[in-house]
Amino acid sequence: MKKIGVKVSDIMTKKPVIVSPDTNLPSCARKMLSKNVGGIIVKENYLLLGIVTEKDIVEEAVGKELNIKKTRVKDIMTTGMITIHPNADLAEAVNLMIREDVRRLPVTENKKLVGLLTVKDILKAQPKLYQRFYDCLVLRKMKKVSRKKT
Repeated sequence: MKKIGVKVSDIMTKKPVIVSPDTNLPSCARKMLSKNVGGIIVKENYLLLGIVTEKDIVEEAVGKELNIKKTRVKDIMTTGMITIHPNADLAEAVNLMIREDVRRLPVTENKKLVGLLTVKDILKAQPKLYQRFYDCLVLRKMKKVSRKKT
């Protein structure tokens, strides 16, 4: 996909919802609900540690029958985050999100978190790019289903 001339910083969420790694899961889930987000950045001081999503809570905690009151965000968060620079072109970010199969992309500069790019941000700012993202996800899921049947 060609560059479109829109920087990631132009449309990213500039103040993503953040929790500490020691936050328990009920508190994390309540924060997600109150802020109407599907994922929360896990950060300590200025260091990006990971992200926790609704899917993580369901699959890792509920699905494995963990004690959610005792389980901390750090126990189930996704680490090894794929990030992007705020000056990157939005088309580059969408391609990265499609390739890595992620819906949220932390935006970092000099290893410091400066924002979060989500599919909601893309939908609001660039509906055509969102459609490309969505189409690629649907195709990927269809391929997975067809492989399971054979």
